[in-house]
Amino acid sequence: MAVDAVLKVINKDTADNVDLRNVRVHTKLGGTIDDSELIDGLCFVDKKASHYGGGPSRVEGAKIGLIQFPLSAPKSDLESNVIVTDYTAMDRLLKEERKHIVALVKRVVATGVNVLLLQKSILRDAVSDLALHFLAKKGIMVIKDIDRNDVDFISRTINATPVAHIDQFTKDKLGAAGLVEECSAGNAKIIKVTDCPNQGKTVSVLLRGSNALVLDEANRSLHDALCVIRALVKKRSTVQGGACVEMEVSYQLQKYSREIFGSDSYVTRAYGEALELIPYTLAENAGMDPILFVTELRNRHDAGETYAGLNIRKNTVQNMREENVL
Repeated sequence: MAVDAVLKVINKDTADNVDLRNVRVHTKLGGTIDDSELIDGLCFVDKKASHYGGGPSRVEGAKIGLIQFPLSAPKSDLESNVIVTDYTAMDRLLKEERKHIVALVKRVVATGVNVLLLQKSILRDAVSDLALHFLAKKGIMVIKDIDRNDVDFISRTINATPVAHIDQFTKDKLGAAGLVEECSAGNAKIIKVTDCPNQGKTVSVLLRGSNALVLDEANRSLHDALCVIRALVKKRSTVQGGACVEMEVSYQLQKYSREIFGSDSYVTRAYGEALELIPYTLAENAGMDPILFVTELRNRHDAGETYAGLNIRKNTVQNMREENVL
């Protein structure tokens, strides 16, 4: 998955680096690690499509609007209370609120949008129940509480422009996607946005796990794997594993230290001996006898076996090139 994710966000012929911000990793409790998947598009894990008033949960040929202004009744700039003593005044208040929301919804519908992403609002509700009701009647799917941090990633993926005011909300600001649907993930729902126009620039990974500990570990492991592949993209070369490289360098340095004199000889030998710590630690971590195996490894390299390394699965010293350990 890590390899596929990186290959999707770079041009493998010309790339010399990978921006890991283009790979968004989501975690969702439930299921097993095997249920994890690579999503060519967007994924909203803790969000659900609003079904208030019978809003849709699947939209094909989506035209997506990313809005940062609230679809709810306005609040006064100052902290104030309105005390209503007469039911007709209450009626007028509700009528004005309704008129305001209807006007907003009409302008939203006029753009041709059929999926609305609403950024989380801290001042007041991002969307009122009345607005959700009107939008559902028009067949518009609403996804609330989008985090501010996700806005950049979303807009790059679907080619949408975030809009901060209703006056700027026009047809050319909309993004696109082939399919937006709400799917089941264990006991919860997630939303997938696939077949986006900007495929090849961003990708999402959904990790699943039976408990929080497994999820955290999977997330860390995936990040490590992505970093390894990024290193490989930056410098396209590999060496044999199993500590054969460190052992060969150690052997050559110690051999060279016997050919020179003075303090240089001591320094070179000490550096060579220090490198033996790598195979020693590898053997120790694998439950092998480090002294026995490092001694055998040293003898093999002395005999000219450049690629001899530790095969920790078979508890033996083998040729790492033949074993294809990189």
